[in-house]
Amino acid sequence: MGSFATRGEHAPLAIRQVVPTRSHAGKRYLVLGGAGGAGKAAAELLAAEGASVVIGDVREQALNEAIAGLGPHSKTVSGVVVDLSSAESIAAAIGQAEYRLGALDGLVNCAAIVRHVDPLETPWTDWERIFSINVFGAFEAARLVAKAMIAKGIKGAIVNVASEAGKKGHTQSLAYSASKAAMINFTRVLSEVLAPNDINVNCVCPGGMATDMLREVAVAYGGLVDQAPDDVFKQLVSSQLRRHIDPAELARTISFLLSDDAMIIRGQAINADGGDTPY
Repeated sequence: MGSFATRGEHAPLAIRQVVPTRSHAGKRYLVLGGAGGAGKAAAELLAAEGASVVIGDVREQALNEAIAGLGPHSKTVSGVVVDLSSAESIAAAIGQAEYRLGALDGLVNCAAIVRHVDPLETPWTDWERIFSINVFGAFEAARLVAKAMIAKGIKGAIVNVASEAGKKGHTQSLAYSASKAAMINFTRVLSEVLAPNDINVNCVCPGGMATDMLREVAVAYGGLVDQAPDDVFKQLVSSQLRRHIDPAELARTISFLLSDDAMIIRGQAINADGGDTPY
């Protein structure tokens, strides 16, 4: 169904600048998918807020560049190469993070891949590849980090980065949408399972964020409608913000959900898409 508006357009809302607090002083976090986009922004903010951070990514060069780009915060951030399609690689990365930091107070599960194809032409291999990383790998990381925290009696939090696609679904990225729906579901279950250990679990559902992944979407959709990717990218914005979401804005939501201030927010899929998802 289309929509009809009686109110006119408004100018894009400015990104509000926020001074980081020391809300994560002394904390230790693993951020997966931390070499770019939301993961890098989350790692940078957590470091600015006093945490020590290990960022994991499959791209070694991107890891090194991300850490170098953190400036003064790079002293408390290190990187580890990890392939989320491999249980052995995940276990090794978490072990390395624990060794460097002494223990873990939480996890940010931000790594993901997306494929764009006509839904009736989605190949079996796409389902396998997307779910191996976005679901199996993400769950394995959450499971192992949780067990490591339980073994040391550490109270903390896990934040999974899902997507508004996991609620609304996108026809040209069916397998990706389904994988994020699965993440939303296992977040809910893990929250209940880990509550006795005082480990809080939530997920965020971003949309329209200015990242390389969204540019991939623009390229794919541009090919379908015969438009330049840059023109498509400009249209993939929040209907209320009238602009793309900045990764730093999502990082603030992630930071909050990792904090003790989010104690009563549990097992939720928090919309962080500028108002586009109604539930």
